[in-house]
Amino acid sequence: MFIAYLVYKKSWIGLMGLLLLLTNALIQFDAGIGVEPHSLIYLNSLFLTICIVFLIWRYKKETAYYKSLRTLSNDVGDDWFENIPEPRSRFPEGMMYALLQNIHEHDQHKHREYQSTQLMEHDDLSSWVHEVKTPLTTMKIILDAHGSNELAQKLNAPWLRMHLLIDRQLYISRLANLDSDLLPEKQRVQDLIREEVRELSTWCMEKNISIEVTGDTASIVYTDKKWCGFVMRQLLTNAIKYSPTDGNVSIHIDLQETESVMVTIKDEGPGIQAHDLPRIFDKGFTGENGRVQHTATGMGLYLAKEISKKLHIRLEVASAVGEGTSILMIFSSNNPFERIRRSLV
Repeated sequence: MFIAYLVYKKSWIGLMGLLLLLTNALIQFDAGIGVEPHSLIYLNSLFLTICIVFLIWRYKKETAYYKSLRTLSNDVGDDWFENIPEPRSRFPEGMMYALLQNIHEHDQHKHREYQSTQLMEHDDLSSWVHEVKTPLTTMKIILDAHGSNELAQKLNAPWLRMHLLIDRQLYISRLANLDSDLLPEKQRVQDLIREEVRELSTWCMEKNISIEVTGDTASIVYTDKKWCGFVMRQLLTNAIKYSPTDGNVSIHIDLQETESVMVTIKDEGPGIQAHDLPRIFDKGFTGENGRVQHTATGMGLYLAKEISKKLHIRLEVASAVGEGTSILMIFSSNNPFERIRRSLV
């Protein structure tokens, strides 16, 4: 920074040099001024020393504020303006501080406007979702009342898909407040699975897909029933969607030696390409299979991953093209929910 400062002050340095040259020229060519050579050398040395000391002093004084700003710029956070030191002088530090203050206030104003708009859109969307669920419920009652009607039977599967999309949107709107909505309790894994399978049974019957649950069906986990069920629903929805007609979805529950519970959901679908695997949990990513299934939105697995993080559930995927896909839900015995439960026992 010192070299940059010297370049910035080149006009000052040039003026000092010019004054020194004029002084030397005056002493040399003015016959009325008699100065010994060693005195002239002393005068030049003293002048240069004073100029160098002055430049170093001004450098430390003028750049202290900018150094603090540069340090702050390496770690800019939401509270960046509060970390800016008060200016030591009106000019130029005071002017720069005032400029940064105006930028901060403008940015805060824009941010508040954006949050207000987002909140309004969020509330409108949530209200719309709740409004839509009412006629959907009515439709379901009518369909159930005419269960023997062939047309009603055909409408059951489309109704279910519509219901799942609306329900997913409702969960998306609640995602920001998920932490405050969690109510962890002891849950039997088989019961969680059974409830979600029952929810998707109409779709399974439409495609004639069988779902088989095996393993340690008595396994217990400590989690939130509603949100964990939603994660399972997303994984089962994907398995059913990509499974062929007359296919099979297997669900295996395994209790590990570490007391962790692992649930494996395996389908007989086309599998996932190796280059798509690292991105399947990315928001909006549909991959090659999603381009074939035009109804894919790339939101299901993204939501499942985000909610699983909050529930301290680890998701892992294994897949081979042409052989299907396995998704593992791993309920670790060493998580905050479980530690809290054990402390209360």
